Amino acid sequence: MCNPVNAYQEAVKRFAQIDPVDAAARAGADYDGLNKRFEITYLGKNYRVDLAGRVWQADKPGEEVPFNDRTIIVQYLCEASGLPPRGTWLSFLELPDGGHHYVPFQTDATGPLAEMFGGSPGKFSAAAEQYGGKPIKLGDYSFYIPALPKLPLAVVLWEGDEEFAARSTILFDSVSPAHLTTAALWILGVELARKMIACRDEQKGREMAITWLEGVKGN
Repeated sequence: MCNPVNAYQEAVKRFAQIDPVDAAARAGADYDGLNKRFEITYLGKNYRVDLAGRVWQADKPGEEVPFNDRTIIVQYLCEASGLPPRGTWLSFLELPDGGHHYVPFQTDATGPLAEMFGGSPGKFSAAAEQYGGKPIKLGDYSFYIPALPKLPLAVVLWEGDEEFAARSTILFDSVSPAHLTTAALWILGVELARKMIACRDEQKGREMAITWLEGVKGN
């Protein structure tokens, strides 16, 4: 499809054409007209975006934001429909054309989550809370994650035992396709899994890095 640099550059081209006040209203972000920048929450952290599409974390302005994260944020500001969350969940397979990325999603997101946290639910909970997670009642352990202002995810864990292996899944609010493409939602789910795993094993988190929309392992 396209490499991370091109994905971000394409998003910025479209971003340059949006009405910032309208975009902020649709996305559930704030627009600071005086400083000409957006303020938006992504995976529980506060980010700022200027009108050139530059993205930085509010409390870490000198730290570069990874390509996948900045591309998701800019795409969301361009694409968000304004619709609020519906409170019902879809599996990745239930997203439009979700079958195209379903196996990679298991390989790159839900499988590693189960492997890392299946025997450590306390660490699973701690990692989810690092990204704004609030407990909900799904599976054995689950958290509502405010991925973007109008696009929440749910991350769910079932503990393993002698008979069954641990399992995990990431669910998407049914409004999600109105805000991002399925390919972007795939990256969003993988980034959540990668970040949670990095809370416990930073090296493993780095090894999980994928190239935007390609599923190619990074260096």
